[in-house]
Amino acid sequence: MIDTERVKKMTQMALREKKSGIRLDSFDDPDRKDFISFYGVRSFFRATIIYIVALFLILVFVFSTVTVQVSRLYIMITLFAAIIGYLFFLLFYSGFSRKKTIKRFETYQNIVKEQRNDLKILEEIYEKEERESHGQQEKTDRNEWDEDRFSDSQPHQ
Repeated sequence: MIDTERVKKMTQMALREKKSGIRLDSFDDPDRKDFISFYGVRSFFRATIIYIVALFLILVFVFSTVTVQVSRLYIMITLFAAIIGYLFFLLFYSGFSRKKTIKRFETYQNIVKEQRNDLKILEEIYEKEERESHGQQEKTDRNEWDEDRFSDSQPHQ
């Protein structure tokens, strides 16, 4: 009966980990600040790359379809607009990403809490199995000792 409990619990833990898409090798809890900082830096670089690619595509489209006389003033205005656009895009994307990261952190915390609870139950099952098998081993040892003692007390014929 205990073996089936153990298998069920281990299967449940593996399925939860697979479903969540988060690998939980160790349970070293990052605090909320660390978690959000990590994803914030990642979000910053992702937003920068997205913006550069989008800006490049827009500039290629504008310069290929519209005949524009390129002058220093036009380049400066374009550069200024690109920088201002980047700052607004970064602000928007960072806010969106932060909300998503906070939800991700809460989900991660819930999964880790469930895994810890299941791990405690699994450890209790293993300890119970160990006690039962150790108890059976003692009975076996005691029976062997009794048999040896009984056979020693019998006179050999």
